[in-house]
Amino acid sequence: MGNTENMKTISKTLIAFILIICINNLIAQTITQTIKGRIVDKESQTPLPGATIVILNTEPLLGGITNENGNFVIKNVPIGRYNIKSVYLGYEPSIASEVLVGSGKEIVINFELSEILNNLNEVVVKSNKGETMNSMASVSARQLSVEEASRYAGGFDDPARLASSFAGVSSSLGNNGIVIRGNAPKGLLWRMEGIEISNPTHFANIQTIGAGAITALSSQMLANSDFYTGAFPAEYGNATSGVFDIKLKTGNNDKRENTVQIGLIGIDISSEGPFIKGKKASYIFNYRYSTLNLLSPILPKEMGKLKYQDLCFKMNFPTKSFGTFSLWGIGYLDYQAREALKDSMKWESDMDKQQFNIDLLMTAAGLNNRIILGEKTYLNTTIAITGTSLGMNQDSYTETMNMLPTNKINYLTQKQTISSFINHKFNAKLTNKSGIIINKLQYNFNIQSIDNNETELSTKVKENGKSYQFQAYSQSKYNFTQNLNVVFGLHSQFFALNKHYSFEPRTSISWNLDARHTLSLSYGLHSQMEMLNFYLVQQSTQYGINEPNNKLDFSKAHHFVLSYDFKINEFSHIKFEPYFQYLFNVPVIPDSYYSLQNMEDGLYFNDSLVNKGKGQNIGLDITYERFLNHGYYYLATASIFDSKYIGGDGIKRNSRFNRNYVFNVLGGKEWKTGKNKNNIFSINGKFCLMGGEWLNPLNIEATYDSKYIVEDVSNAFTERKKPAQVLSFSFSYRINKAKHASIWSFSYMNVLGYAEFSGYYFDKMSNSIKKEVDKLVMPSISYKLEF
Repeated sequence: MGNTENMKTISKTLIAFILIICINNLIAQTITQTIKGRIVDKESQTPLPGATIVILNTEPLLGGITNENGNFVIKNVPIGRYNIKSVYLGYEPSIASEVLVGSGKEIVINFELSEILNNLNEVVVKSNKGETMNSMASVSARQLSVEEASRYAGGFDDPARLASSFAGVSSSLGNNGIVIRGNAPKGLLWRMEGIEISNPTHFANIQTIGAGAITALSSQMLANSDFYTGAFPAEYGNATSGVFDIKLKTGNNDKRENTVQIGLIGIDISSEGPFIKGKKASYIFNYRYSTLNLLSPILPKEMGKLKYQDLCFKMNFPTKSFGTFSLWGIGYLDYQAREALKDSMKWESDMDKQQFNIDLLMTAAGLNNRIILGEKTYLNTTIAITGTSLGMNQDSYTETMNMLPTNKINYLTQKQTISSFINHKFNAKLTNKSGIIINKLQYNFNIQSIDNNETELSTKVKENGKSYQFQAYSQSKYNFTQNLNVVFGLHSQFFALNKHYSFEPRTSISWNLDARHTLSLSYGLHSQMEMLNFYLVQQSTQYGINEPNNKLDFSKAHHFVLSYDFKINEFSHIKFEPYFQYLFNVPVIPDSYYSLQNMEDGLYFNDSLVNKGKGQNIGLDITYERFLNHGYYYLATASIFDSKYIGGDGIKRNSRFNRNYVFNVLGGKEWKTGKNKNNIFSINGKFCLMGGEWLNPLNIEATYDSKYIVEDVSNAFTERKKPAQVLSFSFSYRINKAKHASIWSFSYMNVLGYAEFSGYYFDKMSNSIKKEVDKLVMPSISYKLEF
C-alpha cells in the first residue's frame, strides 16, 4: 500500500513538472547577464593586465580586457551557453567551454594561463574542461566542476556520490564512502581551503569509517575542485588512496545575490555579496535544514528519526599591502534516534526491542592569508581549528523487560593547525612549492560496548590527552620543453605520540607527443595515520591496563601509474590508466585474517595490532568522455582491477572491496525552450554495474549455539555479494526571468530497486539468521530560486 501511494505521489509530481514547462514556454523576454572574472599566471598567481577575453559564439562579438589587477567585466551578455576564450601575449590561450549564463546570478570565470617557453609556429588552444586546478598533477586526477555536481544523475548534489562516476571509484548505495581502486574509504584525504578536515558528510563514520549518508557541502558554496585517485603530488600527505581537495567560492563583491532551495531532503538558504557596496570585501554563506521526515514512508524503519543541519561560509577581505585575508568555515549537527516498542506482544524481531540516540557534530574553520611577494612569489598561510564529536547511547529490552545498555560512545577530537607554503616561479621552466603543516591533536574518548553473552559494558578506549603531527613537503615542476615536463617532490610526516616518521618521494613525467596524444608516468610513496582511538586501545590484564597499539606505525603504499590520453577532438577524449599499488606496513591482528585494509566499522575495536600486513591493487581505468557541447554530453568509464591482502596469518585473500569491475554509463541532453529560447529543459541518466564486495561466510552451527553471528574466519572473504545494478535519472527545468531564475528538479536514484545486502544478524525472537538489506529508492523533487 505504501509503495502504491509513493508511486501516485511521484506521478502527480511529474505531471505538475510538465505543466510548469508548458506554461513558461508561452512567456518570452530578452534577458542579459554580466560575466566577470580574473586572469592570472598559473604558477605564480600574479595578475595578467591587458589580457583579452572573447565570447566566441556571439553576434556581434562580445569581449573585454583585464585591468591592472587582472580583472575583467563583460556586461549585457544574452543568456545561454558560451565558449569563452582568454588570450595573453606569451601565454597559451585557454577556453572555458559551454559556460551556462543564466539570469539569476552573475557569472564568475577565472583563468590561469601557462607561460610559453619559446616562440612556437603554432600555439594549441587548451580547454580548461577537466584540467586540474593543481599544475603539479599529471595522472589520476581531474577537476570536479560545480555544474557537474548538480547535473549528473544519481549524484544528489553530493560531490562524493558524483565521484563514483569517475574511473577507479566505487561506492555503496547506502552510504557515500569513496572506494578508490580497491582501497577502504578511510584512505581518502579530505581537504578544504588547503586544510585537512574530517569527512564533511552527515552521519559520518557510524556504519562505515570514511563514509556517511548525505553531504554537508552545498553546491552554492563550491568552486571547482580537484579529485585524485592515486600517485598524488607531494603537498598531499596522510592518505593512501586518494585526495578530495575542496575549494570554496568567493562571494560576489559587486552585487548581492541570493538563493533559496526547497526539496524533500532539505531547505537551503544562501546569500553572497559585498559587505559594503563599492568595497571589495565580500561574503557568501549557505544554511541547510533537513526535511528527511518527508521521506520517512520510504526509508527503512530501523533508521528511526533523522535530523540534520549544516552551515558553510566564506568571507573575503582584500587589502592593499597585506594581501587577501579570508575567513571560512563549515559545520553540521546531526541527530538520529529510534525508540523500542514497549509492548512485547508487538515485537517481531530483536530490532523492535532496541533503541538508540546519536548526536554528531563536525566543525572546521580557518583564517587564510595569501600575499603576493613580487612578480614571481606568493606566500599562503592558514590557521585553523577542526573537530568532531560523537555521542551515542544504545539500549535493549531483556526478556524480563529490563532496559540493558549495549553500547555507549563519547568521542571527541579537536585539531589546531598552522599550514604555510611559499610558491616561487624561478622562470618559465621551473616552479617550486614548499610548505609545512603543524597539527596539535586533542582527544577525549570513552567507548564502551557489551560483548557477546555478557550483561555489563566493557571499556574499549578511555583516554584524554593530546599529541602533535608534523608534515613538510617540497615539490618542483620543470618544463624541459613546451611538451615535456617533470614534477619531483618529497613529503614527510612525524607523529609525536609514538615518534614514528616517514619520508615519501613523489615524481612524475608528462610528455605531449603532439596536440592530441599525452603520455604520463608517476610514482609516489604515501602513508597514513590511523584513527586516534586505535592507538589508545585498552586491554585489562593481571598487571593492570595495557595499551598494545601505542607504537603502531603508519600504513604505507607505493603507487605506480601510467597514463595515456588521446584527444579525439576539442570536446572528447579517451584515457587509459594502468596502475599498481603495493601496500605494506598495514596494521593487522597477529595470526588472524584481520587487516585494516578491509576496515569498515572501527569504533569498538579492541585488539592488538602489528604493522605486518601487506596488499596489492592492480588494474586498468578507462575513461571515454564527451564534454557538454551542442546540448549533450556523455561519460563512459570502465575499471577492471584485482585487490588482494595478506593478514596477520600470512594468507593472501580477496580484500573486502575487491569488486573486480565497475562500469558506468551516464549522459544527458538539454533543450532551449520558450519563445525566445530563454529557458532550458534537461534530462540526465546514469547506469552503474559493479561486482559485489567480499565478506566472511557464516558458521551456521556456532551461530545457532551462541545466538550471535559467528563468522567462519578460516574461510575469510570467500563469500561474495551479488553484483549491483543501479539506474538513476533526473529532470530539470530552468526558467530565466529578467531578475531571477527558477530551477525545478526531479531525480530518482535506484529506479530498478536494487537491494544492497549489508550483513547478517541473529534474531532471538524468531531464533533465526536474518539479512540486513538496504533498498533505498530515492525520489526527490526540489525548487530553487536565484535572485
